[in-house]
Amino acid sequence: MWKNKLFFVWVMIFFSFPYFAEGKEKSEVTFIVKSSPDSSFESKLHIQNQQLMREILNSKKVEMDKVPELPYAYLILKDTTGKKELMISYSLNLFEMANHTKLQVEQKTKQKLNSYISLLLKHHYGEPVSWKEAAHLFPRKGYAEVVDVETGKHFQVQRRAGSQHADVQPLTAEDTKIMKEIYSGEWSWKRRAILVRTGGRLLAGSMHGMPHGAGAITWNNFPGHFCIHFKDSTTHRKSSPDPGHDLMISKSSGELLDRLVHGSPEEVIGLFIAAIQEQDRSVIKLMLNQSDPAMVQAFLDKAEQIEGIRIEPAINQKTTNGLLYLQEIPINTIIKRKGAREEKICMNYTLTRGGFTERWKMEIEPLLNTWGSP
Repeated sequence: MWKNKLFFVWVMIFFSFPYFAEGKEKSEVTFIVKSSPDSSFESKLHIQNQQLMREILNSKKVEMDKVPELPYAYLILKDTTGKKELMISYSLNLFEMANHTKLQVEQKTKQKLNSYISLLLKHHYGEPVSWKEAAHLFPRKGYAEVVDVETGKHFQVQRRAGSQHADVQPLTAEDTKIMKEIYSGEWSWKRRAILVRTGGRLLAGSMHGMPHGAGAITWNNFPGHFCIHFKDSTTHRKSSPDPGHDLMISKSSGELLDRLVHGSPEEVIGLFIAAIQEQDRSVIKLMLNQSDPAMVQAFLDKAEQIEGIRIEPAINQKTTNGLLYLQEIPINTIIKRKGAREEKICMNYTLTRGGFTERWKMEIEPLLNTWGSP
C-alpha cells in the first residue's frame, strides 16, 4: 500500500567512506527522480558521501550559454555551509539553475552519479511489461493500486473484464473521488501515465478518465468502468497500440527520455502530436525545453484550444545539409479546435540536431508560423 504521495528510498552508506569513523562533519547528498519538473510525485535517495560532495563542489563552474538539456534527475547538496540544488541532465551534466551555471564534473563523478540514479529509477518507475504478462499479473476479479505519476494521488481498483486491455472499476466512492480529483474534477478521455501495483509488482500503465459501459460494482459512485492499458494493449477499434496510451506508458516506465534522445524525426513528431492530443503540458514543455520560454508559452496557449489532433502520413520530406543535421517534414495535420469544425493544415515540422550523436529537437518557430489562429 502507498501510504504517502512521496516514495522514499533511504540508503546510508557507511562502509565506503572513512569520514564517519574519523568523526568529521557529515554531508548529505539527496538524489531526486520525477517524471517532470512540475511533478509532485517524486522518489528520493539520501546518501552520506563527503567525497562525492567534494568532487561536485570543487568542479569548474561556467556560465550557461543556453537553456539546459533534458532534465534527468535532481540533486540537493547539504553541509555546514548551506544547501545547493542542482539539475542533472540526461547527458549527466550538472546545472545550478539559481546561478545560471554549469558544473564541469569529471567523468568518474558522472559514473558515480549514474550508479545512484539508476538505482533510484528502478524504484520510481514501473515495469513496461506486455499486455499478455500484465493480464496474468492483474487477472479478472484481481485488485490493484493505481498511482498517478504527476500528482502522486492513488486509489484502489478491481479488474472486471477486458481482453485487449483491462476494464476496471474504482473499489469505493472514496476511490472514485480521488480518481476524479486527478482529472481536476471532470471526467475525460485524456490519457494519463500511471503505476499499477499488483501481484507484488509495479507495472507501467496508462489510463483514461471516462466512465463508460457496464459496471458490476454499484456502490462506488462510478457509472460503468474505465480502461487501463499496458505495453502492446489495444483499444476495441484498432489492432495497434493507441498513440496516447503508448506515450503515457513510456512516461510511467521512464523510457520517454530514451525515445526522445534516440528516436527518429518521425517518432519524435508522433510523440509530440500524442502529447498535444492528451494535453500533457509536461511532455510538450519537455520536448520544447530548449526553445524560447515566451514562444513555448504561446504554443501551450494555442495547444489548450485543441480538442483533437492527428496526422496523415508524411506527404513530402525535404532534408538540407548533407550531414542530415536538419529535416523539414510537411505533414497534413487534422485539428479540431474548441467550438470549431475540423480543419486540415499542412504543418511544417522542422527538427535539428548538432551532430549524429545528438537528439533531434523540435523547432518551435515553424510550428507557430503554420499553426494558424487563434
